[in-house]
Amino acid sequence: VQGFPIYYESFFLETPQARDWLARSQSGESLCWGAQTFRYWIDPTRCEFHDYTAGLLQYVLKQFKPASIFIDNTIPPQCYTDSARESFRAYLRRKYAGQDAVKEFGIASFDAVELPYFSNVYNPPDSYAIVKDPLLQEWAYWNSQTSAGFVAKMCDAVHAASPDTKFCTTAGCDVLRFNHLFIRGSNFEDRIACCDHVHMEESAWRPGVFALQGEADDSLDVRVSTDARWWKIYQNYGKAGHGQMWGEIDRPSKLVAIAHDMAFAQNADNLGIVGPLAAHDKMLDDIADVLDWGRRHIDVLAGREDRIAPVAVWRGSATLGFIRHQPVWEACAIEQMLFEQHVPFTILLDGGLERFLTGREVLILPGTECVSDRQAEIITRFVDNGGSLLLLGRAGTRDGRVRLRSRLAFDHLMGGALGNMEFFGPPHWVPELDFSAMPEKLSASFGKGKISFIKTIKPRTTFDMTRDQYWPHREVAVGDILPPANESAIMDELDKLLTRRVVRVNAPRWTLCEFWRKGATMQIALANLRKTKPGGPVTVDLRDTPAAAARWYEFGCDVATPLKIRNGRLSVASLEHFGIIEIDAAIETP
Repeated sequence: VQGFPIYYESFFLETPQARDWLARSQSGESLCWGAQTFRYWIDPTRCEFHDYTAGLLQYVLKQFKPASIFIDNTIPPQCYTDSARESFRAYLRRKYAGQDAVKEFGIASFDAVELPYFSNVYNPPDSYAIVKDPLLQEWAYWNSQTSAGFVAKMCDAVHAASPDTKFCTTAGCDVLRFNHLFIRGSNFEDRIACCDHVHMEESAWRPGVFALQGEADDSLDVRVSTDARWWKIYQNYGKAGHGQMWGEIDRPSKLVAIAHDMAFAQNADNLGIVGPLAAHDKMLDDIADVLDWGRRHIDVLAGREDRIAPVAVWRGSATLGFIRHQPVWEACAIEQMLFEQHVPFTILLDGGLERFLTGREVLILPGTECVSDRQAEIITRFVDNGGSLLLLGRAGTRDGRVRLRSRLAFDHLMGGALGNMEFFGPPHWVPELDFSAMPEKLSASFGKGKISFIKTIKPRTTFDMTRDQYWPHREVAVGDILPPANESAIMDELDKLLTRRVVRVNAPRWTLCEFWRKGATMQIALANLRKTKPGGPVTVDLRDTPAAAARWYEFGCDVATPLKIRNGRLSVASLEHFGIIEIDAAIETP
């Protein structure tokens, strides 16, 4: 089902009043869906369209009785209508009822607040290096809640008519590489909460294996997923992910996609959809053996309960929503490092600090500049109770409104050793960040926990900013998502902070893995993401994890191979595509 875009030439014949529902640009023009001039966007605040869509969904349920419904294109562009303007004002009144609007925004009333108008030539939204205006920030949050509210309303309509039907949507495309909140008006936690299942479309993914990128057959035509990042986020909210293929036309590419999905999806026994929409009817013929192997090993693939993730990376909404490029790249680079170093980790959003820190050993802030006072209190309590904190780059230099702090938000954890960061002087005489006096590295203890600070996350190469001559910081280029140049120093600090020596995997960088708890066993699911290179050997150091026995399941082999455990280690000599090491172990998980 389409969301906000309509095929207006037929839609207007059926529903002529819908002409009044159209979204409008700043200049009052209708908004096309990309280059498709036959599709117009609808104003997301028009309740008449909500009612129309709910009726359409109920018709579909009655006529076809589907097990699930997917609604697409539910993240509309910026809309300038009287309805949208009043909706924004009403949102501000509700959110700040009884609060001091003058203190927060400098105005006593929201009655004259306008939607933000941009210069499409000189200052479009893409040109903002940093979004400091609190009303502009609230406009982004309102956009997100408006579109997610529509999806939630449609989900309720579906469940009212058919309680067992699943209602699904998307969080967007490639949104982990740019400022999704400000540019697209999409806050991940709003999307996750709005319906039964939410996936993310990632079309620009890569192996991220910098040492071998010269081999065109492996580096240019293989999808290697950042879908795994979304699944790590998503599962924290009690949601399970599953795989899909999208556009792979040859067997080697399909094997890469399937191996990845079987490793990182909680529902590894569900390969999901096979696309694109007009896929060849023989799309599955050359992977029939893979499907047969999966059916014979459903008991191995199914039943995963939790990711084993003692390490957590915080993707802060304000930082990644309102500061362009640098912190987004830093988050991507640190996550890529953890993937390639085979570290068991998860990714937390803002709500995750409240709900999902219990049981984690280390929290990483990869250039997470914006930290509110409330978030600083939560992290302080985490460290005081025995957790460890790894601060990288400019983490904690701003508050939740993107305002510069005079001292780091976590300076108190280090005994005030970091000093003042604020510079106030020419040419503008406004507060600016002076990070020059910061030490390159610093470690400290606080309460029962530990803190490490590393001043910079160093890129391996100079970013190519010529690819977009107008707004080069629009998104992080796929080729720039590499582990940082000071990877070894960061990994050394991470190892020091881990109080319990977690299981470590030694494997080629292009062999990625995920750690799962399944009943009384631990599964290490391994995926070789290269077409022509072996994925092994793989060595597992169990370290402080006691294990009684281990088995090896590999695609193409019907019988599990027992693995010998010697001095707390086990190994697999080779990996062609996909395999699972299953260990009978006593596991502690969050």
